[in-house]
Amino acid sequence: MSKWLDKDKFKDFKNDRQNEAEKPETQMAFARRWRNPVMGSQSKPKEYHLRFLSDPNGEFYKKYNYHMFKSGENWKFIMCPKTHGMDEYCPWCQITQLLYQGSAADKKKAGEYKRKEKYVGNIFVGKDARDADENDDEKKVEGKTFLYEFPSTVEKQVKKELIDEENGWGMDIFDPEKGYNMILRIGAKKPDANGKVWPEYDQTTFAKRATSIADSNEEIEEIMKSCQSVDEFLTNSMWSADKHEETLKSEMVWEDVESDFLKKLGTSKKVETKESSKELKEQEAKESVNETKSGKSSDPTDDELLEELNSL
Repeated sequence: MSKWLDKDKFKDFKNDRQNEAEKPETQMAFARRWRNPVMGSQSKPKEYHLRFLSDPNGEFYKKYNYHMFKSGENWKFIMCPKTHGMDEYCPWCQITQLLYQGSAADKKKAGEYKRKEKYVGNIFVGKDARDADENDDEKKVEGKTFLYEFPSTVEKQVKKELIDEENGWGMDIFDPEKGYNMILRIGAKKPDANGKVWPEYDQTTFAKRATSIADSNEEIEEIMKSCQSVDEFLTNSMWSADKHEETLKSEMVWEDVESDFLKKLGTSKKVETKESSKELKEQEAKESVNETKSGKSSDPTDDELLEELNSL
């Protein structure tokens, strides 16, 4: 067994990939990300050679959920909180559900907001068709590691290679020393009814011959050290409550989710530091004394308590 791979972690990872379809769905800027590969034509796909690698924690790749839509003149990419579990609250998933219950125009908007999925993991780039047109050596990507965010169409082919006991390479597709490259071939489908041309991944395969990503163990060590934490990437890509609120307001859907949003997330503006919490308690104590002196009851009513709890 390769010393570069954790067999137990791979067994768990493989089981997760194998069983995912059988289970119900209950489950950036800092990163070096591989630039989205471009597609070729129907007759001549673009070709890229990639080696999947495990991250510094021995993790392979993970699925994440996201929302992406055009807001004004800009595109918004939002890492969906449900990436960390389908029981997590996401205002964009909530507004999507609400809009699907509305008019035809609402349903169209819901289609723009709806949750989508991708996968992310570390890769070593053995060949990138774009490097041939790049004059600046610093911008060339061959021989470097990146995080690769890939669609479900690619993941299905990777998953098949992982779980096919008879014909798949299994764990060896992650082995930097004696592993197998994914030969990512991206062609083009025929234009759809709207004239849009979508990428075609059907010709993607895995190499039939094992190769090493470097000539020595020392070089492999350096390459593996350059891999990035998948969990850290996912965590750091999450938006703050304030940023969600700001965008919901700019999209004019804030009022539809405001009540649940504040119960579940609040906003970072309302998060108290120890100092501000102490000052608030002192102020409340003074107000309580003043109210008692003025003959007012210092005990809040049940409705007031409920309102305060709901705002937390």
